[in-house]
Amino acid sequence: MTNILVDFLKKVAEENNYQVFDSIYGDITLANIAKIEQSSGSVYGIWAQCDSSPDGKVESIKGHTDWFPIYWGKDVAPVSRMKAHVQDHKNTGNIALRKVKEIQGKRVIFGAIMVSNYEAFEKLLHKQYRPMKGSSRSGKKSTVIEIVN
Repeated sequence: MTNILVDFLKKVAEENNYQVFDSIYGDITLANIAKIEQSSGSVYGIWAQCDSSPDGKVESIKGHTDWFPIYWGKDVAPVSRMKAHVQDHKNTGNIALRKVKEIQGKRVIFGAIMVSNYEAFEKLLHKQYRPMKGSSRSGKKSTVIEIVN
């Protein structure tokens, strides 16, 4: 499901040989200053490539024996959260990646997907693949954006 604006953007991009990766969409209610309805939220992960468990506790990802989950998160805007984790923004609940000594000198990657019921999906990842940092407790919710799916 998308909306007509996303359909239009995809069509123009494809007609001009641009690759389309994904989309989000929604409605903006101008009568209510605190309401933007967004199609979905995102869940993201941060992994480190290591020869063995970086902290001696976290297990590798099934099928990827040299990759270890460092963090699972959720947000309505995943790239801004990634910036906060890397730049060590104060008061944002970030993990200060540059200060995590166990992953210094290692390859560190991130990935994010837009997914339905994003809060439950993040909890599932925490349960099935315990990360080195963070917990499965719910963080702050957006007061401006409401997730539709």
